[in-house]
Amino acid sequence: MTVYHVRVGGTEVAVTVERLDGALRVSAGGLASRVDTVEVVPGWYALVVDGRAHDLGTASSAAPSDGDASHRGAGPRRWTLLLDGETCDVEVVRGVRRIAPRGLAGRAPGEGEVRAPMPGIVVTVAVAEGDEVFNGQPLVIIEAMKMQMEIRSPADGIVRRVHAGAGEEVAGGQALVTIE
Repeated sequence: MTVYHVRVGGTEVAVTVERLDGALRVSAGGLASRVDTVEVVPGWYALVVDGRAHDLGTASSAAPSDGDASHRGAGPRRWTLLLDGETCDVEVVRGVRRIAPRGLAGRAPGEGEVRAPMPGIVVTVAVAEGDEVFNGQPLVIIEAMKMQMEIRSPADGIVRRVHAGAGEEVAGGQALVTIE
């Protein structure tokens, strides 16, 4: 687990990043999210944050990697990010610090639609209406740009509706599964 001290809009916050099941768990300001990332082209990423798709690009230098020790204790590092078309200036104000993994409290049951992060073809639907699902459980596999992406449940819950089937084309942002 790694902690970054970040300033956004004049407010400093500790951001904790932990790798889990091929994704990241990012915590900041008392909120935790599962973040799946796919680099679409160098410097541009498709993000799925708790089941919702976002586009992220870096307008300046890239942030140091999770394991990059060269930035620990260094002075402020600044980036301009483009998130869903909005510009955001971010500054790492204190070095990166690794902390030992701890147990994570279970998430409360979630509600909402799990959406396709980008256009593609549904390869597999791993759940059916009425199924109980758990945070991080695979729901759907989509193929896009010759890559397969496993879309996972953002929270514990019950599958109320499956919106797409194997072999169907889906648009970016299209609902795949509704979980309550």
